[in-house]
Amino acid sequence: MSTQFKHNSAIYIAAALVWSVFPGLISAAWAAGRPSADIPDSQPGADKRRQANVHFRQGEAHADQMRYQEAARAYERAVEIDGSYAEAYSNLGYSYRKQGLFDKAVAAYKRAIALDPELAEAYEYLGEAYAEMKQFDLAEAQLKVLKRLDQEEARELESFIEKMKP
Repeated sequence: MSTQFKHNSAIYIAAALVWSVFPGLISAAWAAGRPSADIPDSQPGADKRRQANVHFRQGEAHADQMRYQEAARAYERAVEIDGSYAEAYSNLGYSYRKQGLFDKAVAAYKRAIALDPELAEAYEYLGEAYAEMKQFDLAEAQLKVLKRLDQEEARELESFIEKMKP
């Protein structure tokens, strides 16, 4: 067997291993950065969640393009279909906040937290909304909760609060 053939075979094998593992790494990293929007088919409400997910994903697409009114409408539809969808309420709050609708944003974040008290992104975004409203004591209260839940999001909120302070 030639050295060139052995070398090429090793490259092909290495490439195949990378490509077989890479999608799993990407999806794991993606999932780690965002809450799961899906629930098992066997769980009650799975049909509603699937229907709501259509609108949730539309909301994400609109938000990615900074079209926050359209995003809010999509998230509103998602929570109309599935009122237990904490992530959709959190994203709805984000869309409202980006439009300057702080009261609606705060209400949506609070609903997300009521549905899922472990949803760190809702605390972070609620804290950011309070900081934008110059209610720093309320923003710092969210920061305290985040420090227990998610250190990375706590650092992000802490940085945001510092930027917003006069």
